[in-house]
Amino acid sequence: MWPRPTAGGIIGKSLSFLGRWRQIAEMRAVICIATVLSLVRTGFAETALDAIKELPKDEAGRIAKIEARGGTPEPDRWYILTQDPSAESGVHEFVVSNGEIVASRGVSQFADNLKTTDVLGEQPLKVDSDKAANVARAYAEANGAVVTSMNYELKKDGPDAAPAWTVSCLDDKGNRVGTVVVTAGKGNVVSHEGFALEPEPEAEAGASPNRKSEPRFETYAKPEVAPAIAEAVSSPSANEPSEDGKPGHHYHKRQQKKPQSPISKTFQNVGRTLQKYNPF
Repeated sequence: MWPRPTAGGIIGKSLSFLGRWRQIAEMRAVICIATVLSLVRTGFAETALDAIKELPKDEAGRIAKIEARGGTPEPDRWYILTQDPSAESGVHEFVVSNGEIVASRGVSQFADNLKTTDVLGEQPLKVDSDKAANVARAYAEANGAVVTSMNYELKKDGPDAAPAWTVSCLDDKGNRVGTVVVTAGKGNVVSHEGFALEPEPEAEAGASPNRKSEPRFETYAKPEVAPAIAEAVSSPSANEPSEDGKPGHHYHKRQQKKPQSPISKTFQNVGRTLQKYNPF
């Protein structure tokens, strides 16, 4: 004959079951939060000046060259070359990706040797890589070129030359369709090889950030949210008064719903998971 279960035994087993269920829910919540943080980190758009901030303080004043490949428009990693007086070649390379240094070495594919005259200097770099990319995209659009990625290079072409960005625009096959050279100090366009036509003046690197439109490309076009749309509805008669008592037309405004970002959706999913699996 089976022993009769007691109330204490049933309660104990229930509490044990709920405890295990709670542990499972907490583990799933931790996994979801880690996934969200990974998505946020991966989606971080890092410009060249952002990457420079990750260097040791004593290295920032020795920068001689900055390179990046396959930007859409921002690249996955930045290669920052500094002039190292203790190295025979004078080369030291830092690789920065997603806000951290992922490599530090005494060789680089972008330079065999560096001299003190190659250092960019103490003048501030007022034109970041994103502004240089905007100028290059404007030239590509003015010439009807489709750009899928960009290569970046920042350097001096001589001891007395000013630092300048060289932005190479590539198509979907990796072929170069044009190259734009922009000074890193004032944003002046030095050359635009491959792009015969020039864009409108507001496309320059030093233009106001409040300009109404930007050139867009199909592979990395920035999402645009339309403003509130004013919808005019004609009245049956021109003499029929509107709500304010004046003859004419009635106007109604409709606010277009803004699309939700992927990160916001991920946080909502985390919240739903916690509500579903956590009984407390």
